[in-house]
Amino acid sequence: MNDLQSTLFWLRLVQLLMAIPLFALVGQGATHVLARMMGQPPEQNFIYRLFRLIASPVVKPCRWIAPRFIPDRHLPVVAFALLLVAYCWVMLEIAATCARHGLDVAQCLQSR
Repeated sequence: MNDLQSTLFWLRLVQLLMAIPLFALVGQGATHVLARMMGQPPEQNFIYRLFRLIASPVVKPCRWIAPRFIPDRHLPVVAFALLLVAYCWVMLEIAATCARHGLDVAQCLQSR
């Protein structure tokens, strides 16, 4: 059972580390829309810049992955899509780990 606990710990840690920039990108997009609605450039908004700072370690490497015809302003969308796919993969891996040990996902996550 210790193997299950350690595996779940690491998978949930990876999931958490992906959720932080994922939610920062969602917040950045929402702040961008709201700032534009108020007639303010998003780059002057403190919260927008904070979200951009939090998400930048994920957005910057996307320039290496994305083709050249994708403009830099669309890189947060690329990063969001990649993070969302990776987050879902980790969720499925958690479910598969629980199933390999013969437990339901709810039981598996409650048996800390």
